[in-house]
Amino acid sequence: MKKTLLNHLKKTHLLALALSLCTITLTACLFDSDENGVESWLDARGLPSSYKVQTLSIENIKVASAQRYAPELPRSADISAVLGHSSNITHDLVFDIAFEAKSNFMKSFTESDTSGAYLGLFWHKPFYEDNAIPSDYVPFDEEVDFTVSWKLTSTDSVSYKKFLSNVMDEADTTWYKSLTEWESDGSVDTTYQVKLTKKMLKAKDTDTTTARGLRLDMPSKLVNELKQVKGAARLQIRLSAPKSPRMYRFYGDGTARPPIFEMHSDSMTYVTPNPFRMADVMTNEEDCPECPILHAGTYDSLVVELPSEPILEALSEFYGDEFPSADGDGNDVRQVVLHAQLTMARDDSKGSNEFGYPIQMLSGSFVDSADQVVRRMQSKYLIDTATVVESGFQNLIFHDGDSLTIQLTYGVREFLNKASDGRNMKFMMRMGLPYLQEKDPTFTDYTKSRKDTIETDRGDSIVSVTDTLLQYVNYFDYARYDFSTSLENPMTLKLWLASRRGDE
Repeated sequence: MKKTLLNHLKKTHLLALALSLCTITLTACLFDSDENGVESWLDARGLPSSYKVQTLSIENIKVASAQRYAPELPRSADISAVLGHSSNITHDLVFDIAFEAKSNFMKSFTESDTSGAYLGLFWHKPFYEDNAIPSDYVPFDEEVDFTVSWKLTSTDSVSYKKFLSNVMDEADTTWYKSLTEWESDGSVDTTYQVKLTKKMLKAKDTDTTTARGLRLDMPSKLVNELKQVKGAARLQIRLSAPKSPRMYRFYGDGTARPPIFEMHSDSMTYVTPNPFRMADVMTNEEDCPECPILHAGTYDSLVVELPSEPILEALSEFYGDEFPSADGDGNDVRQVVLHAQLTMARDDSKGSNEFGYPIQMLSGSFVDSADQVVRRMQSKYLIDTATVVESGFQNLIFHDGDSLTIQLTYGVREFLNKASDGRNMKFMMRMGLPYLQEKDPTFTDYTKSRKDTIETDRGDSIVSVTDTLLQYVNYFDYARYDFSTSLENPMTLKLWLASRRGDE
């Protein structure tokens, strides 16, 4: 389902200063053949204005290799936490809790037949109240199967303060790594009622957990183990909901609404310190781990290599020179790549997403720096105004059309400079954020001001309220996309080249 917000807001330009003047000039000269713009751009960068600018399209380039990369370690959920299943990825949440077991409470907790404990999570209001999120996201009320597993260690020695200090001082990266080999002390499959209403989003921070969040009562097996704690303890709880109908989003421990863990007995309630850190543990459930399938929000990336031969042969035929250059120090400076874009086939039927918006594809190149190869993202996106207005941005998936065009200026420039060392042309792709203004070439945010009237003791007062329409949704769509069609079909590389050869 395709959605657009442009129909709902009367747009007022914030001023499109995101693009610098020379970038705008370059865009005009590249896509609209403005020779004066070319000269201005070259002059601004210390290049002779006599350089001749030409375009070259190299078709039928077949992929040499492609490899998918995914993060190996869990990542922080301290700010924004996700839980559940979407697009063949399960996101588990792990909570790290350290607390002192106070003797007065523990006596009551141990002896009571009705002792219990629960974990409270609070809905991430900025997400669920965002105007860009589909309106059918809230409300929901559903039974969800969970697996609750845990690790519990404790000490009753007089050095329990040192025990707690050691737990708290453990590096986050060390903890994340330990979660990759999770071996629980106990595990229980259970069912919880997961509910969110618009009224809950308006609840005050002083309201009960169930009024503003999700209360998960802990299994009796874990409660019985907690009754054995003396001195101090470290409790790690892992929540998994691999069959959930959607992803759930909560505040993390580093926010103003952190999760709480509460132990209670007949006569006393004991709230432990809030979980002092949280982690998102992702499980990829794809049947083909080597296939070129990317997931948004997980920082998956696809690294693709194109063979050097068809690119260099086309340049040799175009200029009548030898490519790669065998002269000098091996760096070919006979031409400057002003702009480069790669077009590939696209098949949206091999993907799935939550929000129904187009999703931007981010591109990066591999360049030499200080005797090592580093990845450099294509930070400046040059806009072909006519194409955007007619057909939308071309670096989008889940969008009209059957092709995808990404910009690779940094990488192609580096490749042509260093091609004499035998390298292939290599680039990276990653799924970015959902895009809201796919046919707006201004590439900026918009505001709309409306006037609301409120009544005061002294009469009516006019209050100005501002709405903002952003370029992007501020949150990842946990989408899935299979790029096999893109890799199986030939690609086209188009270059904008400035060169000075002989008397040109």
